[in-house]
Amino acid sequence: MGMASVKSTTVFWLVGCAALLAGGGCSTVVSPVPVGEGPALLTPEEWDGEWYHPEGTVTLNVLDPHGGVLEAAFVQKDSQSGGRLRMQSVRVLITKAGDWFLCNFRPEDDPKRGYLWGRIRTEPKRILVWFPNAIKFANLVKKGILPGTVDDKGNVELGTLNPDHLKVIVGEAEGTLFVWDSPLVLFRRTGGQ
Repeated sequence: MGMASVKSTTVFWLVGCAALLAGGGCSTVVSPVPVGEGPALLTPEEWDGEWYHPEGTVTLNVLDPHGGVLEAAFVQKDSQSGGRLRMQSVRVLITKAGDWFLCNFRPEDDPKRGYLWGRIRTEPKRILVWFPNAIKFANLVKKGILPGTVDDKGNVELGTLNPDHLKVIVGEAEGTLFVWDSPLVLFRRTGGQ
């Protein structure tokens, strides 16, 4: 299932993380630990503020600049309380892998779940996120190029990644491993640069 399907079944990447992890209808690539070489250094001017997507708005706040930790807060309807609005938040870990930045997140109420992740890039007025192509990652796992398992629905759970595995992910030797033609784009509304 393509990225357009991911966006149509979820509010957007932060709001949708719990739904995706709960089996939101499309294949995912998760990791038991955050993907990357280590935390990225974050500057509040670059990240803090309100960001808009046609399916919702999220407020980002740098919690730990040296640890690469953002808090993302958003409001959504809670179907279990008759459609009342409810604020939710999720912590996002921004890591580095070579010249890339990666975002990693999972529901905080279920630490056994794997991290959803993707490549993230900030620009002065927008954030772009590209998610892994589950079919391509499944093929790399089946070939033994990357550690992990693939279930019967095509979901991939990566194993422990070493620096050589990260080079495969950020390199071009195995082709395009992300859904480049359909990034998730958040536009800056307030704050920051």
